[in-house]
Amino acid sequence: MVRLIKSVLTIVVATILLIPIALAALKATGNLPQPLVDHAVNRLPIELTSAVGLRSADPVVLGKWPPVRGDTFPDLILTDQTGQTVQLSDFAGKIILVEYAAIPCEGCQAFAGGKQYGAFGNFTVQPGLESIEHYAQQYAGVTLGSEEVVFVQVLLYGRSVSAPTQAEVAGWAEHFHMDRDANQIVLRGDPSMLSRQTYEMIPGFQLIDREFVLRSDSCGHHPHDDLYKDLLPMLRTLAR
Repeated sequence: MVRLIKSVLTIVVATILLIPIALAALKATGNLPQPLVDHAVNRLPIELTSAVGLRSADPVVLGKWPPVRGDTFPDLILTDQTGQTVQLSDFAGKIILVEYAAIPCEGCQAFAGGKQYGAFGNFTVQPGLESIEHYAQQYAGVTLGSEEVVFVQVLLYGRSVSAPTQAEVAGWAEHFHMDRDANQIVLRGDPSMLSRQTYEMIPGFQLIDREFVLRSDSCGHHPHDDLYKDLLPMLRTLAR
C-alpha cells in the first residue's frame, strides 16, 4: 500500500513538473493558440514557469503594492501591448496618469473609449460615460499620451477573474486605438499583483508627479480623491 501511494505521488509530481515544459514546447512550435498558452501559464506558479522560460522570475513590482497616496510610486516592470518590457520609472520626470482596468468592467470599457469604438470582447459599455481622454480635455485641458503626460493603462484582469493574456492586452490596445508610440501604453497585469484590494481599485485612476510620487488617488467606488473635482484639476496644475 505504501509503495502504491509513493508511486501515485511520483506520477503526480512528475505531471506537475512536466506541464510547464509541455507548454513551453507548444509555445515554441506554435501548435497551440497563444491565448490558450497564456491563460494556462497564468494559472501556474511562477517558480515552475520561470524555470522553463515561460515567465521571468524577476519581480514585476519594486516597492509597495498597491500604491500609497503620498509615497513614491512602485516601479512596475511589465510587458506592454507590443510585447516589450516596460519599466515605469523610465517615465520619471513626466506626469503619468495610471488607469487600472478589467475587461469585464463596464466602466473600464467606457473610460477606454467604448462610446466611440464599442465594447471589446463582447462585453458591455457603461452608458452615459465618456472616455478618460474626453474628461482629461474637459477638466484638465490636457491631451493624454504626449511628451509631458504619459497615459498608462494597467490591464489587471482579462475576460476571467485572472490576469490577462498577452493577446488580450494587444487586442484591447488595438480596439481602443492606444498608440504605444504616442505614450499611450497598455501594460499586462501580473498574477502576483492580484488581490481583493486590487480588485476593489477598479475602475480607478492614479496621478504620479514628476518626482514619481503618487499625488492623487481616485480608485474604486469610494475613492480618496474625486476624479473630476480633484485628480483631473491637479493634472492641469502639474502639467503647466
